[in-house]
Amino acid sequence: MVRSEYEAYKLEILVEAACRYTLVMDLLSLIHDMRNGEPINFAESELINTASVAALLARAERLSQGIDRT
Repeated sequence: MVRSEYEAYKLEILVEAACRYTLVMDLLSLIHDMRNGEPINFAESELINTASVAALLARAERLSQGIDRT
């Protein structure tokens, strides 16, 4: 897949996930704000901490299900 097609595919998946799950929209908005130098508040900091732990758990689960390889 050409890089631009892959980037478009990733965007499509993220937009679809954000429309389906408010939490994904919250994370994408937070990332956008951080990239633009916006300060984060306590609730956003907690969301980052929770997402960090979820990333570790998701990686382990994906390995366990054979979705990803080490």
